[in-house]
Amino acid sequence: MTEGSVTSWLKRPGESVEKGEVLFTVETDKVEMEVESPAAGYLGAILLEPKKTVPTGTPIAVIVDKPEEIAALAARIESLHDKVSSVAIATPVIASVTESSSQEANSLVSERGEFPASPRARRLAVELGVDLRHLKPARGARIVEEDVKRWRAAQSGHLTTGTAAICEPESGSSRVRRIVADRMTKSFQRAPHFYLGVEVNASELVRFREGLNASERAGAGFGFTDLFVKALAKTLCEQPGVNAYWTDGQVVKRKSVDIAFAVQAGELLLVPVIRNAAALDLFELSKCRHELTEKARLGKLTLAEMEGGSATLSNLGTVAIDWCQAILNPPQSVMIAAGQIARRPMVIGDRVEACFTVTLTLSVDHRVLDGVAGANFLRRIKELLEYPQGLLL
Repeated sequence: MTEGSVTSWLKRPGESVEKGEVLFTVETDKVEMEVESPAAGYLGAILLEPKKTVPTGTPIAVIVDKPEEIAALAARIESLHDKVSSVAIATPVIASVTESSSQEANSLVSERGEFPASPRARRLAVELGVDLRHLKPARGARIVEEDVKRWRAAQSGHLTTGTAAICEPESGSSRVRRIVADRMTKSFQRAPHFYLGVEVNASELVRFREGLNASERAGAGFGFTDLFVKALAKTLCEQPGVNAYWTDGQVVKRKSVDIAFAVQAGELLLVPVIRNAAALDLFELSKCRHELTEKARLGKLTLAEMEGGSATLSNLGTVAIDWCQAILNPPQSVMIAAGQIARRPMVIGDRVEACFTVTLTLSVDHRVLDGVAGANFLRRIKELLEYPQGLLL
């Protein structure tokens, strides 16, 4: 992830915040999630208006220790007015907001149908066909899952023949889908893709995985994804020229080998990252992959767990797909798509045998790598999977 945008602020300038309290929701190219406050205090200033996309690491708010510090902060920001735009500053009046003024503000919001909703509430609303403009939060100033369920249950009790108590889902793609579409379109337009494919004899890999799962250290069990990730990480270490990306008209090499892998979480496709994957043994890597997968499916991944990545693995064998040409996950220069492992006829010497095979397809950014470099990279991954004992080294 290189950029993101705030979808809604759940606190206003001048209001107190607790450490760990949800402060705002953020939207990236892959996910929409809640972000907690890193410290307790008072929201002194909001430096980024909703819907505006900025690079990661951009300051977006200021938290102060005491309410009386807000006025001084406002003066400092005002002095930089020509350099800073779209800044909402807490004044002493706002800092001492009363309950009545808060209720008045909430009523204005409800009249416009603009109550903020949590990401889970929005997903549930889409699934149930609920129009969030009809809802008001039972508690607080934000619509949550329980509000959606309560409204849906109440409407279900009033259904009569010939009438519909719920609205049809909004036509068109969701906001997350639109962002993914925009991101992938830019990737495909800006990065000159080329593809390489190879068929791997996976018979030894199947036996190797069975042996690993019989080990006392197997934990939740080894999947082929673990072995693909390990082979990808090991090859990136051996061929550091591939561990690079294109930016500002030049190739930039990465210092660490971090492998991203695709996880389907409901309607969302998330891409958590295994840090320093090459330094982990197979058991450590498998444990890390299981933990990240579970967090992804529970909606508990943090932004830090989805940032960066040297390369991405997409294992579509889990949904019985034989092969796929994937669009690069920017700014990465390579991506591996693996099909399903199944018995297929294969020529071994002078005989045709039924062997376990898998098709690997490598997507490459031609700005970073040429055909021969990409071919050598894919050939080495094939070798490691056909002789998987090398993954233990």
